[in-house]
Amino acid sequence: MAYAEKRGTGKTPWRARYKRPDGTLGSEPGFRTKKAAEDWGEDQEAAIRAGRWQDPEKARTPFAEFVPIWMAAQKVAPATVIKRQRLLTRHLIPGFGTTKLCEINIFTARAWGNKQTCAQSTVNHALTLLSMILTGAADAGYLLANPMYGRRRQSDRAVHDVSQQQGEVAHAPDDDEEVWAQPEDAYRLYQRLGGVEGLMVASACYTGLRWGELAGLHRSNVLLPRVDDLDGKPFERTVLRIDPKVGALHEVEFALEGEELASWHKAEDERLAACLEKGWKANRRKEPKGQVRLYLGPPKNKTSAREVDLPPFLVKLWERHLAEWSHDYVFCTPGAAGAWWRRGNYSRVLRPAADGRDAIPVKRGFAGRGEWAPILPGFTMRGARHTHDTWMKEDRVDRALRFKTQGWAVTGDIEGVYEHVTPQMRKERLDALEARWERGKRLALAQVS
Repeated sequence: MAYAEKRGTGKTPWRARYKRPDGTLGSEPGFRTKKAAEDWGEDQEAAIRAGRWQDPEKARTPFAEFVPIWMAAQKVAPATVIKRQRLLTRHLIPGFGTTKLCEINIFTARAWGNKQTCAQSTVNHALTLLSMILTGAADAGYLLANPMYGRRRQSDRAVHDVSQQQGEVAHAPDDDEEVWAQPEDAYRLYQRLGGVEGLMVASACYTGLRWGELAGLHRSNVLLPRVDDLDGKPFERTVLRIDPKVGALHEVEFALEGEELASWHKAEDERLAACLEKGWKANRRKEPKGQVRLYLGPPKNKTSAREVDLPPFLVKLWERHLAEWSHDYVFCTPGAAGAWWRRGNYSRVLRPAADGRDAIPVKRGFAGRGEWAPILPGFTMRGARHTHDTWMKEDRVDRALRFKTQGWAVTGDIEGVYEHVTPQMRKERLDALEARWERGKRLALAQVS
């Protein structure tokens, strides 16, 4: 039976003593009266008998101590592990590392988020991860429940800059909003970039593929014929296939450890020795924390392994491209080696095409370049995926085919269980995309003339 003990003479001299599930005595200090301590202890023993007891000691576990336990229980893609580790080491551990799990709630999370100077999207991702970890703490018996579950964590209200004159209001930009394209914008980018780079933009806008699915697309998985029955007649279509095992290119930063780190130091020693032998001055480079690697692997989820119908104009462009293309991957770099694209490398191609660039005059060793006016500032390859879904919604493409095309899973939705893709849906989508291409081409050429 629970009882109370007096410890000291301060304002809260009483502590509760109660029997834990394993038979040992537990204690909780900080009570003003003997009665309050006894009541608390009896509540604990009642909760133990009812099977709903939560150990107060576990709830006081520092956040940084529970994180490795939670991370070890997760089974996610390497890229997700790296992203979570980055958010933890750069943001959450410095902010909550020594904080007890039971002291983290929606108010402390909001207060922390309001003090951050990084992008709002980064803050939101960090708080989402924090909430996931607290849910894990509840599942593991460290907390009764996640106090952040289902709660709005950041305000979308405008940010007022009191330093601005004449009562003007500054609005914080929405970091998560993607720039999407109209058909004429997509065609102008396709023309300006040209080659495989331009075809990548057009293909992303008219298929909705993710970057990794597009960059890792093998020629054996494209231009595949399919035949359906539509009104008693054959309906022929051409598809691309996202392979369930190697259908996406992954770009992940792995930590350098053990032999790999030793190999890096050996190569650096050899580089410095070669420079010294030639009489060159060279400094030792900073030891890298990680190494970015490219590899083929499964797409984002099971439903991402799919077939996507190609509109007729894109079939013709791909046939012409592959007839002249000597590489195995449809959208690799145009050099002789045909290497996989890195996101940063392709961004250096896309950014000036979308955002515009200044002219550089001819000078010694440089042929010069012309000025490019902006076409669609801020447009990205993720924005191309947004573009495709926006177009499908505008063209009234049935939801079943939209989800199928984008590789989205339908969960907890009875409509998704009963709806299916039909040949008529596919035909209507392809007809709408073909019409968009022709309209975009006509408008883009009209703007030039």
